[in-house]
This record gives sequence, structure tokens and C-alpha cells, in this order.
Amino acid sequence: MDFRHGIHTIEFFRRMSQKSFNKVFQHLKSLNFGKLYPDATYHSDKGIEKYICTSYCGQGVVLYLYKQKRSRNKTSKNIACSIRFRLNPHTLLRGEYSPKKVFTAKENRLKSLDNRMTGLLHKISLDCDFEQLTLSRIDCCLDFFPESQKWVDEALRVIRRSPYMKQYKLCTFGKEFPNHKEKNAHSWRICCKTTTLTVYDKTFQLMEEDLLEQYDAPMLRFEVSRSGSKFKRGLSDEVKGSNKEILKTVINESEKTIHSYMKKLHANLPFVRYSDCIARIETVKHSATRKNMRLLVEKLSDCKSYAQAVKNSGLSENKLRTVRKQFEKLGVQPATLRDTAGIDELKILTVKETAALLKTTRQQVRKMIANEELPAVKVGREWRVLKAGIMEFFEKQICY
Repeated sequence: MDFRHGIHTIEFFRRMSQKSFNKVFQHLKSLNFGKLYPDATYHSDKGIEKYICTSYCGQGVVLYLYKQKRSRNKTSKNIACSIRFRLNPHTLLRGEYSPKKVFTAKENRLKSLDNRMTGLLHKISLDCDFEQLTLSRIDCCLDFFPESQKWVDEALRVIRRSPYMKQYKLCTFGKEFPNHKEKNAHSWRICCKTTTLTVYDKTFQLMEEDLLEQYDAPMLRFEVSRSGSKFKRGLSDEVKGSNKEILKTVINESEKTIHSYMKKLHANLPFVRYSDCIARIETVKHSATRKNMRLLVEKLSDCKSYAQAVKNSGLSENKLRTVRKQFEKLGVQPATLRDTAGIDELKILTVKETAALLKTTRQQVRKMIANEELPAVKVGREWRVLKAGIMEFFEKQICY
């Protein structure tokens, strides 16, 4: 199975004077391509109007303009105006949308991004350059390209049954969205003030956007969207002073970032079949703990979320804590794969974990990967091995 990680979406922000706002607004209004229209769904307590410009969508850029309505106690100088750019950097550089591609932090690409954005800013009559924009959001993603759609469906099914952090809340598509039930069935999202985690079936999204002809193979995306206050935390002042340096740092750490969030969701533990999980539970010493573990597994199989399963189980916080620790010791998730899914296990291993499983050294694992004895893919600087690939390796050795 192939993997790819990088940046999918970036947002920039710029405050403007009313004079600059009017200049940009009139220019966008005069364009004979795309649309400039008020966002009827946007509501502000401060009397701010929002406009959306789609004129540069073909280049991967959507513009959002904000202007505060003038009131009696406001002078024209005090009216708040701003512009926000949401862009797909890969589309901006390539000139066409490619659903399988993401942006990576090579020096030449960062320089090209600077030049393209600065050119666009001048084109819309905004007197500033790329480095004068404020980087306000970055979406990092890790894409999985499995062999079958079954893998995608089953991965989504078990992930939405995973526990998540207390400060997050579940976010779903409401009735105002067309086809909202199908959207919710093919995605899972949790969010807090600074971060949004989304896991979704990319192939389904492309089908909805009539882009399936470009790429019709199964694809699952794990996306971490963070606001400026979140991704800038811990960066040096030198890095914070340059948009290119921020992007370079964030991209280089994107794989590590995504895996840290997967760990928080306990998605670093393998998902196994229901029957295999029950069999492993039987190895636990205490009968009361075994009973509670079986109960949680059964409720997770019946319910659509972890919170609902816990509620239906009636387990106290102390008992639940004991059960979670036991599952971590067993090295499996309580949310299980269906026996009928035809998938034995969902687990991605690092070189270190592969070496431990094969009872050999990391150097030997890298050698086996180089000799194409072990199927693996490179994610950034590191290799990743699907556990099923190790099983295939064992089977081949037995056959020989």
C-alpha cells in the first residue's frame, strides 16, 4: 500500500485600510470570470460583511473579503477590513487540480510559491508581497492508497469508534448540506478551537465533485488542520519571521505531527478482527477485567461511536481506565474489524517495529526493503511497512 504526506491547504490573512479594500473589491468586481458574491450564511455580531471571490479557483485560490458596516459611532478610519486567501499550493504551482498530489517543502517550490502569490497580490491591486501575509492555517495530510475500497470503508468504521480527547467535539454535516447523510457516512471529524482532525474517503469526495475520472482508485485521507496559534507554538522567532521557513518546518514535521494525533486517538494500535480480539482477551488473568473488556468490544460493535458504547456499557471511569490499559498491554484496539470484512488487521509499522516483529536489526530491515524482499513505502525520510506485507513475506519464505 502506498502513502503520501504533505500540505493540502494553506490560509493567509491580511488587514487592510478601507481605501485598499475598496480598490481590491472594485478590481475583483470588474473581472469577467468567476464570481464575487456576499456570503449569506455568514453572521457576525460586530456587523461584518463577508464576500467570496471564486475568480482564481482555477489556480487553487479562493478569496474571502471582510468589511465592517459603518455605524454612527464609527468613523471611516476605524472600519475593520481584511482579506483571507485559502489556497491549494500544489494547484497554484501546477495550474491544475490533482487529487493525488500534495505540497512538499523543497526550496524551489517554496520560492515558486512566493513568486506566484506575490504576483497574484499585485494583480488584484493589493500592495504587499507573500512575506507580508500572516499565515493563519495549515492543513497537513497523510494519504493512504490501499488495494481495495473495503479497506477504506473498514478503516473509517473502526476509527469513528475510537476514543478522542475531551477538549474535542464531534463535527458532522448538518441538514443544510446536500447529501449530508452520505457525507457523514464517508467521513469523520472532531474539532476544538485550534485544531480539526478529519478522516475521509477521498474517492467519495471526488465522485461528489465529478472528478472521479481523474482518479478512481481507493484513497483514505487523514488530515490535521491547525490554526496559526497552534502550529507556530514552539517555533523560534527566526522561523516565525518568514512564511517560507514556517512552511518548511511544518512540512518536515508533518508526518510526526499526524502520527502524534493518531496516537492520541489510539489509532497507533492495530485494529484486529472481532474473533481475534476476543481470543486475545482470554489471555488476561482477572475474570472481572476479561468480562468488562468483552463488554466494551461488544458495545463498540453495536454502537456507532465510542462515547455511546461506553454509555451503554455502564462501566465506571475506574473500570474503563483498567480496561483501556489492558487493551494497550495486549496491543490491540477494542474497536474491531468485522469478521466478514476479509481484512485480518489494520496496522502500519515503522522500521523499528518491523525489526522487533522479525527479531532482527533495523539495518537488516532496511536492507530487505532495498532488495525488494519486504514491501514498503517511503513517507518523508522514513520507511513504513504494512503488517500484512510482513505476513506475505513469511508465506513466501515457507513456500520456498
